[in-house]
Amino acid sequence: MKRVALACGVVGLLAACGGTSKYNAAGAPPGGDDGGDEGAAAPPGTSLADAAECGLVSQGTSGLALKATLLVPGGPMDGEIFVDATGKITCVAASCASTAGYSTATQITCTSAVVSPGFVNAHDHTSYDFTPPYNHGTTRYQHRNEWRTGADGATALPDSPSTTDPKILASIELRFLMSGVTSVVGTSGSPGLVRNLAAYSDPTWLEGLSGKTVNFDTFPLGDENGTIIDSGCAYPKIDSQSYAFEDGVFAPHFGEGINAGAENEVVCAATPALGLLTSNTAVLHAVGTNAKDVAAIATAGAKVVWAPRSNISLYGNTMPITEMKYAGVPISLGTDWLPTGSMNMLRELACADEMNSKYFGGAFDDPSLVAMATSSSAAAMGFGDQIGTLAVGMQADLVVFATTGQKGWRTVIEAASEDVALVLRGGKALYGDQLLVQAVNGSACETMEVCGTNKAVCLDVPGLALSDLQTAASSTYPLFFCRGQIPTGEPSCIPYRDSYPNGSSATDQDGDGVADSSDDCPAVFNPPRSMDGTAQSDVDADGFGDACDQKPLDSTAH
Repeated sequence: MKRVALACGVVGLLAACGGTSKYNAAGAPPGGDDGGDEGAAAPPGTSLADAAECGLVSQGTSGLALKATLLVPGGPMDGEIFVDATGKITCVAASCASTAGYSTATQITCTSAVVSPGFVNAHDHTSYDFTPPYNHGTTRYQHRNEWRTGADGATALPDSPSTTDPKILASIELRFLMSGVTSVVGTSGSPGLVRNLAAYSDPTWLEGLSGKTVNFDTFPLGDENGTIIDSGCAYPKIDSQSYAFEDGVFAPHFGEGINAGAENEVVCAATPALGLLTSNTAVLHAVGTNAKDVAAIATAGAKVVWAPRSNISLYGNTMPITEMKYAGVPISLGTDWLPTGSMNMLRELACADEMNSKYFGGAFDDPSLVAMATSSSAAAMGFGDQIGTLAVGMQADLVVFATTGQKGWRTVIEAASEDVALVLRGGKALYGDQLLVQAVNGSACETMEVCGTNKAVCLDVPGLALSDLQTAASSTYPLFFCRGQIPTGEPSCIPYRDSYPNGSSATDQDGDGVADSSDDCPAVFNPPRSMDGTAQSDVDADGFGDACDQKPLDSTAH
C-alpha cells in the first residue's frame, strides 16, 4: 500500500513531556485549532515551557536523546534513552553520550517527566467504537448471547453497527493515540497512526513490525446465532487448529459470561480433540472460569486478556483475576469496545487500578498493572521482542508523561489526557505538546487544543487532515476528556447485580453480596455465580474461596 511521508518529518524521534499543573481542568470539546505550522523549533538552551520542565539542550539532525525518568523492567531509572534514525532504541543508560550518533542527535532534558513504553491495547472491536456507551441501567446478563441476541429470554441490547468510514476509523485511532496507545488488536482501522496487530487489518498496518498478525476471533465456536450449551462441544462451527493458529497468536472470545454456558466454552476449547488452548492462545474475557479452568489455561501456557469495565457493565463480574495471578497466567489489558467498555487505555487502566485496590485486595502492584498495558500485552500478542519494553533493540514505541509528583509507575496509572506529552511509534512523533514536537521536528504538525494547551498531531493517514478526524469525532464520540471529567456515558467499574446492589460496606468490604462474617474470601470479590450454583467457588472445598486460595486445587494447602 502506498504511503505518504509523515507531515512532521524527522524519523528517529523521542521527546519529552506534557503537563498537569499548567492545564485547564475544565477541558475543551473535540476540535480546536487547526493552525498548522507555528514556526521553527526553539534554539538550544531554550525552556520548552511545559509542565514537565523540559529544555532543549542541542538541536540535532538525526536521532534523539532524552533525559528523564525511564520505566525500565528493573524499575524507574533516572537516565537517558537514545533513539537512532531508524526508530530503534540503541541506548538506555545513565548516559548515552558514548552511543554512535549521539553527537548529531537532538538532546532534550526533562526534570518532571516519565517515559513509558507505548500502550498495547490487546482487545478492541475498533470498527464499532463510534457508538456511545449503552445505557442499560441495572440490567446484567449471564452470557454474551443474551445481550447480543436475546437468548434465554433476555432483552437484547440495541444492535451496534460497524463502520468502514476512513474518517471515523482514523478518529478512533487518534482517540487511542492521544491516551498513549501505539498498538491495538482491533477489528479494523486505518493506515498510519496506531499499529493494528490483528489479521483483520491490512498487514502493512503493522507499521514496520515483523512477524505474523493475531487471529482475533469473535466467534470461534460459530455461535453468532445465539447458541448457548452447558456441556459438550456441539457448537455450530468450531475453529480448527489449522485455522486458529494460521496467523500466529489465536485470540478467541471464550467464557464471556457467568453461567455454565460461558464456562463450557473454555472447557470445550481445552479438550485434546480441539486443542484450542496452547501457548499461542490469548483468551479474551475468560469471565466464566473457576480454578479448574484457570489451571487448564495455565497448563497450556495460554494467556488472558482482561477487559474489566466492559465485563462489569454487562455481567456485574469479571475475570477471576487473582486466580489467574496465582496460577501464573500472563494477563493483558484491553478496552473491548466503546458501547460497554473504556474510551481509551488510560480509562481502562484506571478501572483496573480501582478494581485491584477496592475489590481484589491490592493483589497487583503498580509495575504489574502497567505491564498489563505494555509488556505483557505485547508478549501475549506475539510482539514482545519488538515493542512493549524500554530496552536496546526494541522499536521506539514510547509515551512521555508529565508529573508534578512521584516519578514512577503511578504517574502512568493516574495520568489524564493533559499529561500525555508525546507519543512515538517506531521513533516517529505522532502526537504531543506543540513546543516539544517543534523542538524535536524543527517544525510543528497540525495543532489542536487539549485541556487548555496546544498539542500537535502528526497525522500520517493518507488523504486525511486533522480537521476530518475532528469533524468525525464531533458527530460520534469525543477524542478526549480532561482531568476530573467522567467520559460521557462511561460504564462504572463498581460491580453490581441484584445480589450485590450496594457495593462495598463495613460488613461486606469486597462488595460481593456475601457478608464478611461468612465470606470465604472477605477481601476479594467472589460472588456466587450461576455457574457455581448457590455458593462461592471453592473447587477443593477447603473453606478458602478460589479467589484468595493460592493453591485452589489442593485441599491441604491454601
